[in-house]
Amino acid sequence: MAASARTSVWPDLSAKLVARMLSAHAGIGVILGALLYIVSLSGVLVVFHAEFARWEQPHITEMQRASPELAQSAAQAVLDHARAAGETPHEIMIFMPTPDSPRLAGGYEDTYWFIDEEANLGEPIDHGFSEFLIGMHYYLHLPSTLGLIVVGLMGVMMMALVISGFLAHPRVFRDAFRSHKPGNGQLSLADRHNRLSVWGAPFHVMIPLTGAALGLATITALVLAQSEPDMTVTDMFDTVFGAGAEQAAPAGPLPDAAQALRVVEQDFAAEGLIPWIVQIHHPGEDEQTLQILTAAPDRLIFGEYLQFAPDGSFIGQTGLDNGAFGQQAMASVYNLHFGNWGGLSIKLVYVALGLALCVVCVSGVQLWLHKRARKSGPQPLLERAWIALVWGPVALIGLCLTLDRVLGVPDGLLAPVFWIGLLAVTGIGMLVPSRAQLSLGLKLGGAALIVIGASAHFLAYGVEGYQSPAAWGVFLGMIASALVLAGNALINGRQNAGCA
Repeated sequence: MAASARTSVWPDLSAKLVARMLSAHAGIGVILGALLYIVSLSGVLVVFHAEFARWEQPHITEMQRASPELAQSAAQAVLDHARAAGETPHEIMIFMPTPDSPRLAGGYEDTYWFIDEEANLGEPIDHGFSEFLIGMHYYLHLPSTLGLIVVGLMGVMMMALVISGFLAHPRVFRDAFRSHKPGNGQLSLADRHNRLSVWGAPFHVMIPLTGAALGLATITALVLAQSEPDMTVTDMFDTVFGAGAEQAAPAGPLPDAAQALRVVEQDFAAEGLIPWIVQIHHPGEDEQTLQILTAAPDRLIFGEYLQFAPDGSFIGQTGLDNGAFGQQAMASVYNLHFGNWGGLSIKLVYVALGLALCVVCVSGVQLWLHKRARKSGPQPLLERAWIALVWGPVALIGLCLTLDRVLGVPDGLLAPVFWIGLLAVTGIGMLVPSRAQLSLGLKLGGAALIVIGASAHFLAYGVEGYQSPAAWGVFLGMIASALVLAGNALINGRQNAGCA
């Protein structure tokens, strides 16, 4: 008796429609790979976000320490400015000099100024380019909560790719120390992918894990807040990071931040904590409170919240420094993810490993495209789209740098320029007949834009204006990166001459 044919639950689809769906599926895979790459690339740059901020305004006088009395005067100057403008700030913040940012600054709401040694409000803070990079890595320039969730989910995806990659290649550790002839493109690409995956394995696990923790904490807080009628998302985070000072002062003089800072310097220096942000809620009004966020430059925790009475006497601390293990672990996630511990040497290690992670992301998609071409035939549109998605972001970051530093384009336009530009570059790139020409053009264009933006900034301020050592480091790093990018473009261009 012949077996009856099984019937599918899916309706019959035309071969043309199936082919279109497969192409769409492949396109989505390339787009997701590109987003993972963009998050990784921007993460490499964000490691030096403090240095970028110092480079953007290199002429600002820097100081290693601000006295408690100067900080108190700065807070009063900020409040006086707000009152003169007819404004009632909800909170005043004074940013104390730290090793990463040795500048005194302060302000309220969305307005902040650098402050000199006489407590005079100086030039407004303008960190448009560094904030553009942070917005890309933290949120992919989406609304903040949605962006954190999306980037957190991408961290989970990257973690799954790392684990599945190791499980799918049982010989990956052995292959990490083998190489094929350089002329064999796909095998050489696989060698590079496997080597960097294994050699950077601890980093490749730690970065998506901590990134997922940072992003998905928002989802967890939203879910838990919904389960408790009287609980808000803020309340959920307050259980870990504290709810702020409890003792309030009546309307009148500002709380004694100078005395509070003296307490920090005397009693918490041995724990590696230094004053970072002085926070005065409802300044000069009823219920004004005082809290100081300290930094921990040589530790994994990002710092500790210290609460003070209006007279500057110490009340208590949140516990990020010496509390429960879970609190200390959560306080360490940020520094672990961004390399904000251990100084410049650790940052350079993070940059090297971050670039390796970018190569792993790119080579992974390239290997997938090779396998797809071997199975289903050449995929010229996908291959050109991928080239545009790899080198387009580099060129567009250079474009945003030039627009911000040379033309003074408003900060809010940088993100639209990047994403609209990326769509345009990808669409145009798919029409370019030669992959080699597309890659060469984007690399050289990116190198040129980086040089133009960095050079224009240098010429605008001059040698005398480059007072910050970080500014020199960022400038020379940009020029070196552009030269490496251009050199790579020319070398590969000669090797791939005539490649379609």
